[in-house]
Amino acid sequence: MSFVILDLEWNGTYNRRLKGFMNEIIEFGAVKVDHDLNVVDTFEALIRPQVGKKISGKIKTLTSITNEDLKDGLQFMQVVSRFRKWAGDAVFMTWGTSDVLALVENCRYFCGNEHIPFLKRYVDLQAYCEKMLDYEPGKQMGLSTCAQLLGIDEEGFDHHRALGDSLLSLRCFQKLYTPDQLEPFIQDATTDEFYDRILFKTMIICDLNNPLIKRSDMHFKCDLCGGRAHRTGEWQLKNKSYRAEFICWHCHRRFYGRVQFKLKYEGMVVKKTILPVNAEKDKTEDEGPQEES
Repeated sequence: MSFVILDLEWNGTYNRRLKGFMNEIIEFGAVKVDHDLNVVDTFEALIRPQVGKKISGKIKTLTSITNEDLKDGLQFMQVVSRFRKWAGDAVFMTWGTSDVLALVENCRYFCGNEHIPFLKRYVDLQAYCEKMLDYEPGKQMGLSTCAQLLGIDEEGFDHHRALGDSLLSLRCFQKLYTPDQLEPFIQDATTDEFYDRILFKTMIICDLNNPLIKRSDMHFKCDLCGGRAHRTGEWQLKNKSYRAEFICWHCHRRFYGRVQFKLKYEGMVVKKTILPVNAEKDKTEDEGPQEES
């Protein structure tokens, strides 16, 4: 089994045909390794923009890629064809899914098919590294953060350039590679289900009347004694999460219960947090509980 770690750079540009913005890919960079993670070859290609004729100042500053650099670049589908031949039957990896989404967007625009022609087996390397490092659930780990946690010296890697970032991703992968642990992360990327999953946009539900929200989702237990707590205040929507004051009638602890509802491809994810009530409020007399909704 061989692996290809791919990274892309793109330019956000307005597409008149689509009447909206798109991320037009301007650079491919990748490294191919064998089953022992020894480097076999690298791939690097600039792409001449066909939608946006000028690179934004932000991208120019971030990547150091200029309009002059791209004048002699190949067209997107030419690079895809060359890359497909170069990569062969490898397992593809990217740091997070944003590069895959950009590929889908560009393939849909330039060849009328959102399926990526060279993608057969795929691993989200970011998700794998988060799992191996037992990173905080629900929080995304950046490539630089991962390198720092693993004690990797980032000097010598060309940051925010496709090949440089793919090589840094490889160093992180080499530090954490365990075949048995990687196996569950290898996805079949040839199915419609893969694209349905990758294209699904997570939504935060801000309507308590949504039928996907269960009554039990709004219940809280005391974090001190484990007793059932009762709500003493109205639910308030703040920063896309609901918050209300609760009291535990077992130990008389007061706290705020905060709950957020995220609709993901797999279904509803409910995140509950208990927050302390300020000292001044703790001194007030306990009010009787009101009925929970």
